[in-house]
Amino acid sequence: MSNHYTFGDNDRAAARLALLATVFEPSSRRLLRNVSDASVDRALDLGCGPGHSTELVHTTTGARETWGIDASQKLIERARARLGPPLSFEVHDLTRAPFPVCGIDFGYARHLLAHLANPKAVLLACAGCVRPEGRLVLEETGALDSPDTVFAKYYACVRAMQRHYGQDTFVGWNLDRVADATPWTVAHFERTSVAIEARWMAQLHAMNVRTWGGDPFAVSAFDARSIASMTEELDAVAAGERDAPPVTCVLGQAVLRLPASG
Repeated sequence: MSNHYTFGDNDRAAARLALLATVFEPSSRRLLRNVSDASVDRALDLGCGPGHSTELVHTTTGARETWGIDASQKLIERARARLGPPLSFEVHDLTRAPFPVCGIDFGYARHLLAHLANPKAVLLACAGCVRPEGRLVLEETGALDSPDTVFAKYYACVRAMQRHYGQDTFVGWNLDRVADATPWTVAHFERTSVAIEARWMAQLHAMNVRTWGGDPFAVSAFDARSIASMTEELDAVAAGERDAPPVTCVLGQAVLRLPASG
């Protein structure tokens, strides 16, 4: 149940991750530039998917080599087919140590912890592959707000489904607390609001509904006609056939650090 990922790893999921990378690239790039104040030899992207965020980490930090790790064989195969050295990719359950790479100076994870029932497990496992005084940068959604009813309905459905699997859609709101009872200390934490065009968010959400709409919990908990109607409305916003205001996304952004050795 802790690794029940409802957003898929098929072609549609890969397309969604590519769009998500485009939508959140500006805010993520700003964060990475602000915290990449020291030389990075080896970087790591946790929950890398098809490698878009891995590319961003590599180019922004100037790392000599960058690794991406993800539990999905299909997404890792996509990353390997598209990207080569000095980027490398491995399939691995991020909640389990040891990782297939060690000696990491700089780690990064975006929109990963919300899909786990025990986010601390990633931090504990990751600590074993990071050098003393190494850093781990986390970005997670803390809130999504829209006055439009179709978006509000979608967010309620996603929260209910993830709560069923022990996951927190908005883990980013208190992201600083995820380091409690781990070897990590919080060097920096802030909540950043980003306004995202409704058509982009509608496209992302419609892709998601078409994936998680067949999840056993979703099938039993949500009315099929209501889900179909919600998907049609999201499609209309995505196509520009229906107006909706921008969605306000609050991102929790945290920089964690390991203590010095000895």
